[in-house]
Amino acid sequence: MKHLQTSYSHYSLNHNKPCRFVFQIPAARGIHRRPGKIVIFEHHQFSGQSFEFYRDQPDATHMQLSGVISIKVVRGCWILYEKPGFEGRCIALEEEGVIELPNQWAEEGEKTSVVIGSIRLAIRDYTPPRIQLFTEPAGRGRSSEYVDNIEEVGSFSHPQNTGSIKVHSGLWLVYSDPGFQGLLAVLEAGEYPFPEAWGFPSPAVGSMRPLRMGALKVEKPNAVKAVLYEKAGLEGRCVEVQEDVTENHGLDGVESLKILGGLWVGYDGEGFEGQQFVLEEGEYLDWTDWGGTGEKLLSLRPVLMDFSSPHMKMFSEPDFSERGVSIDLLEPLENTLNTPYGPQTRSIEVLSGVWVASEGPGFSGQHYVLEKGLYGSPEDWGAAHSRISSAIPVILVRRRREIESIELFSESGFGGTSVLQQDSLPTMPCGFSVHSCRVHAGSWLAFSCESFSGHQCVLEEGFYPDLWTMGFTQPDASVLSLQPTGHELSVPAAVLFERSGLRGRRTVLKSGSVNLQLTHSCSRVSSVLVLGGIWVLYEDHNFRGSQLLLKPGAVPDWPKLSSWLRIGSLRPLMQKQVHFRLRNKEAGLLMSVSGSLDDIKLMRIQVSEETGGAEQIWTYQDGHLQCKVETDLIAFTNIYHFLLV
Repeated sequence: MKHLQTSYSHYSLNHNKPCRFVFQIPAARGIHRRPGKIVIFEHHQFSGQSFEFYRDQPDATHMQLSGVISIKVVRGCWILYEKPGFEGRCIALEEEGVIELPNQWAEEGEKTSVVIGSIRLAIRDYTPPRIQLFTEPAGRGRSSEYVDNIEEVGSFSHPQNTGSIKVHSGLWLVYSDPGFQGLLAVLEAGEYPFPEAWGFPSPAVGSMRPLRMGALKVEKPNAVKAVLYEKAGLEGRCVEVQEDVTENHGLDGVESLKILGGLWVGYDGEGFEGQQFVLEEGEYLDWTDWGGTGEKLLSLRPVLMDFSSPHMKMFSEPDFSERGVSIDLLEPLENTLNTPYGPQTRSIEVLSGVWVASEGPGFSGQHYVLEKGLYGSPEDWGAAHSRISSAIPVILVRRRREIESIELFSESGFGGTSVLQQDSLPTMPCGFSVHSCRVHAGSWLAFSCESFSGHQCVLEEGFYPDLWTMGFTQPDASVLSLQPTGHELSVPAAVLFERSGLRGRRTVLKSGSVNLQLTHSCSRVSSVLVLGGIWVLYEDHNFRGSQLLLKPGAVPDWPKLSSWLRIGSLRPLMQKQVHFRLRNKEAGLLMSVSGSLDDIKLMRIQVSEETGGAEQIWTYQDGHLQCKVETDLIAFTNIYHFLLV
């Protein structure tokens, strides 16, 4: 057998398929099953033709791939097999892995295209992993049980004598040497009575780790769409929905469905009552896929997403009372019993993000979807009791090309033909006119004339069923050009001057005003200075009337720019949090964080080569840069020497 040195990464290669004895594992009650998704690209760097898979693929040989491919694992943990029918050597892939994969099955020195025989979704729920090692074959002798990573099985760098293995749950990577090195076996649930059954020539196990599921996630938060089917297996009559379905959806019931966009919540009662089911994007072939106890969904709705950094506070007493204990959550919590807080929650405040709370540990049992807002008692989130044992936030998966995206429709109410636009559009396509639109990502400026001229209206993320809701109130109005507003990494601030040339009495604003004359006694504006942020100015009070968008800079003669008699109201443009990299202009290197997360005081900011890791991904909030790898790390670096990439 070829000796393979494998590093701790998102994928692991097994050269021999283990021979296991499968035993029936009872389904864990209340475990949330998630739809799978894996995307395989023909070439490296995620180029060429792409192939998307949502469930097991017994024969994947139809894919024409190059010698080096790239893979994105969106949901679930997967296994790639060398041959059809889930046979031959295999590669294990962990959720949220983004990898480039050369042909691992080619002979040394041979350059051939990658061939994948079959693909299987191996892990799709949060069932705690569990493995048992025995010192003798056939499950005899002394046993040791593990539920997490173990870097060294044994002592003093000597692997433990292991004659047999029983995997109770999970997908485990078992290595012959400590430190996740040496020979590798990918073991699923089942019994392995002797070392040859998992492909090792001797009874030695040096280290092992289970593959883990990632966070709940959504890829198309604003393009909400679901297809409901009357029969299981995506069969029978179907109906497409894009909004709340309280009860009357035209079907006798929903036994299967596809979630094409957005995060949805399903209910086993009408009117959003009864048990809740979290529905991520993907396919649900029957009630077991969404974790139900009955065969039908009777109502469902899309969730209004908030993708600022997730933050939730749980209280042990009702109505957010400080008499009891409370806990702040910024990341997933698998078991409240492992904290001083405990399992009793009687009120919740979701400060940002969307969360899913579960009555059982490990995200099991009844689930409750929590949107931004206040929940004064368990009845407010749909529970009959106060037990919350785990919670997890929903995260956004946003591809770079989706930072700005708008869908235009030729008829009101999102009917007729549609055009998806992700860049500026100086003129409309020949024969196409805009009568409604959906802004999926970013903010846009719609103009009444070609080449970004004429009256303008700001379109933020959301649905606009007609021109009037877009802001064009004239009966003969048209949208003839479009452009994204872009992003501005600065704290909103604007100064309004009474006289031209930035002179005279000034009014300083750091937030919006619905009535400039009433709130700031500012009735005459002759020049404007925008110090930070992007601002939307309106001719009338309450953010109505004609609009103008201003970015940082000076407008020394406001009447020359606008024919308005006054500025009635104004506000900074709301900008959703985006992730980006910062490249040094001179060196071409990326701003990165280095050091151990165990001691944040020892972490440092420096420039380095691109790694693709979270230590080089940043967000901007309230004048500070925050690194994705550690939200508590705030950079005060001078970013003027860096380019946004």
